[in-house]
Amino acid sequence: MFKVLLFGSGALGSVFSWRLQESGKAQVTAVCRSNYEAVSRSGFRISSQAYGDHVYRPSRVVRSVEEAVDNGAIYDFIVVCTKALPNLGDNSGLIASAVTKGTVIVLIQNGIGIEDPFMARYPDSAVASVVAYIDVTQPEDGVIEHGSSAVLTMGPPSPRLEELAQAWRDGGVACSVAENIQALRWLKLAWNASLNTVSVVSGGNDTRKMFDDAECRQLILRLMGEVFRLGAAATGAPLPVVRGIDGPEALVADVDRPGEGVVPSMLMDFWAKRPLEHAVILGRPIEIARGLGVDVPCMQTVYAILKMVEKQYLAD
Repeated sequence: MFKVLLFGSGALGSVFSWRLQESGKAQVTAVCRSNYEAVSRSGFRISSQAYGDHVYRPSRVVRSVEEAVDNGAIYDFIVVCTKALPNLGDNSGLIASAVTKGTVIVLIQNGIGIEDPFMARYPDSAVASVVAYIDVTQPEDGVIEHGSSAVLTMGPPSPRLEELAQAWRDGGVACSVAENIQALRWLKLAWNASLNTVSVVSGGNDTRKMFDDAECRQLILRLMGEVFRLGAAATGAPLPVVRGIDGPEALVADVDRPGEGVVPSMLMDFWAKRPLEHAVILGRPIEIARGLGVDVPCMQTVYAILKMVEKQYLAD
């Protein structure tokens, strides 16, 4: 049985660490900050369409990484599920006291370039990049509402990562290990850089409202197109086709289904007046585009507006 340190015990982190512990192959220590009191007292109260209702109690709940190692614990994996906000500072050092030479750092975060600060700070530790698809929220501390999806793709491949992936599969998560993890990260960015960002700059709209507006739909398609072109230039090959999604139109068709719209995670952050992940979703990709000579005018425009929107409400 291996030991896992969860850093970022929010909605996403709670579900994926729960499934790890349920596999019977992992003991999870969860670092909880704002939700520490609720989770230490009552556990994570999870309502899941995929796995049923359950009270998940990690093997240990702590307030900080330092507390997680105060008993001499050595962790095989550190799973980082915090938001990537490099514009607010380099948070890779927050896990330093738990990192050993044999630790595998597993980053379940959105955006491009998220691995860089961890690889620079911990050159002797393996850093795994993970793309996640999950519909989950934490409406109040320790209360988790999860839908039907829980999909992880990790890379680059290694025996240790295969071991972790198998544990997740044993816990019911659709988990795979892929060589082309960066290409898959760009593919996920096509969603994040369009639907997430436009949901905020449009004034706070879900996917149903955005798709129903012809001009907004076209903006989303143009943003996706820029990401597909930039991703291909950055990786040296067309982005992979996953579930038949071979471009913007197919991606929109995959999301635009009858019924209620999807509320993107960035819109939830906007409503809660939390910092937005614009630096890794738009900022870093735009820097890469400049270096490669790829024009991304829609991304640049939305990025400028998004930063100003965030600046305004954070100042208030």
